[in-house]
Amino acid sequence: MGRLLRAVPLCIALALGACTSMGHQDQANRARHDFGPPTTLSVCLYVDNGISDDEARALVSEAWQDEAPLYGVDVKIAQIKRWPRPAARMEGIMAALRKERLEAPCDRVLALIGRDFGDFMWSLVAPEYLGAVNTDTLTHGYAVARRASLNQLISPPVDVTRHEIYHMLGCGKHNDMKRCYDQIATLKTWKREHDSDFFPAWDFQSGRLLDSRDAVNERIQGSDMRRAARKDEKRVAASPAGAR
Repeated sequence: MGRLLRAVPLCIALALGACTSMGHQDQANRARHDFGPPTTLSVCLYVDNGISDDEARALVSEAWQDEAPLYGVDVKIAQIKRWPRPAARMEGIMAALRKERLEAPCDRVLALIGRDFGDFMWSLVAPEYLGAVNTDTLTHGYAVARRASLNQLISPPVDVTRHEIYHMLGCGKHNDMKRCYDQIATLKTWKREHDSDFFPAWDFQSGRLLDSRDAVNERIQGSDMRRAARKDEKRVAASPAGAR
């Protein structure tokens, strides 16, 4: 269970219902926030085999076109990289994504994942994750971009992609749009005041703002190193030598 909590998953299973948005829009609350002039979130797309560049661009555009004017944040596709799906399940996909360093011009990395018959069969017997982001910085995530299961009748790829973009804008908690508005406004203000080419992120353990790509990379690397150290400690403790 602990490993599953290292990502913010989207729709878990049909039995648990759909969760394709961060929460219900609160127009009055949103109007009280000063989001400032328009800016961009530069996203580098890691695209699975079988998904064309045009399809990837269209999916992101459709997902965010109605949200962009609400916050003055355009999602710009900075690069598209071919990235064959590295694993069947969410844990393996996220583990591979965490190894991808954030480099200019990327503010975020979003993988668009294809589907196969195995996904359909899995969805019939076990929880299914249609999207996720890393919980420590909310900068690396994926969305399933092709339909192959009943869950996707409720949570289609465009809704999943929109949800993950919200996370990447700093919205870490579901069903708390007030805090979501606060997070977006704060990150936009910092970017504008520092005339930065990087859309900042959050360290969700300390609440510290991550003001550069290097800071994001160091945070993720530090998390992975601490996790590996804990695994080594448990392995030693469980061994005959460690038990003495």
